[in-house]
Amino acid sequence: MKYEPVSWTFERHGSFYNYLPRGCQICRLGASLVLFVTGLCDRSCSYCPLSLERRGRDSIFANERAVFKRSDIIDEARMIDALGTGITGGEPLLKLDLVLELVRLLKGEFGCDHHIHLYTGTIPSRPVLKKLHNAGLDEIRIHPPGPAGLEEALRDAIQLGLDAGVEIPAIAPAGKIVEAVRKTGAFLNLNELEFSETNWEALEAASFLPHPNHSGAIGSRELARREFTMDDVLVHFCSSRFKDAVQLRERFKRRARKAAKPYEEATEDGTLLRGAIEGGIEKALELLRELGVPEEMFTGAACRLEIAPWIAEELAAQLKDLGAATYIEEVYPLEERPVVERIPL
Repeated sequence: MKYEPVSWTFERHGSFYNYLPRGCQICRLGASLVLFVTGLCDRSCSYCPLSLERRGRDSIFANERAVFKRSDIIDEARMIDALGTGITGGEPLLKLDLVLELVRLLKGEFGCDHHIHLYTGTIPSRPVLKKLHNAGLDEIRIHPPGPAGLEEALRDAIQLGLDAGVEIPAIAPAGKIVEAVRKTGAFLNLNELEFSETNWEALEAASFLPHPNHSGAIGSRELARREFTMDDVLVHFCSSRFKDAVQLRERFKRRARKAAKPYEEATEDGTLLRGAIEGGIEKALELLRELGVPEEMFTGAACRLEIAPWIAEELAAQLKDLGAATYIEEVYPLEERPVVERIPL
């Protein structure tokens, strides 16, 4: 069977996109800021894919960017022209006051149309839900420890004006949880079970195997269709490949347009292309100035120059004669510019 990056809704009527929760609509566009508020959590789910860098650490990240001050969050949101924010963890509600502060910050900076949804592994009480709603939260997604109290929490959230749903991995049937969703008219999001460095042993011990072409667990997608296809509950499934091949790619594309320096070229895959010159730097600089290459088209230090890729290609032979090595580099549009591929010219 061919596994494509998919995100699909078990709904037989109307437009697929329009039936998605608003947070999912924005995420599909790559326009959602992923705001990780803490790696602390009071649950120990064996299937949790959280990385070692974040698990158990009380740190904040905006997308891939470590946050040291509140302005870092706003800067990252602007960098991708964010239409919304998804607040996640760890367990965000262990840091309720921080969450409330950040919701107000984002709404104050970007206005009421900036949609904010939050993931929680708790069953939040009505007073907590009221605080979240009053701060400006738009949507809540509950990953319940069990069905107890879930129906009441979903009903309270909806009554207070929040969009509310359940988000769980497609790991096993969940009849009682589905019933709570059905009774309240909430939505149900299923995530394909995903292998990571931190949950690999636990998933193998539970008899799951990774798919050879992506990080999803074999059988998780089939279980989702078999156990959760129904007419009276809105169910949406998101595959592990969709998160990487669509959501992350679209977010990188938005970021690349803003992050590209004058000598970098944004690609259709959301990466950046640049040239690199190493060795013979003094002679290379003399050549660039002699040819009148604009100063904004290159930058560098004693051992390396970064330059527009088309200029690097045109001058590669001349630079080689001067003792310089020239490359084309494809990099991610992050501050530290991780290299995807490096091709010598």
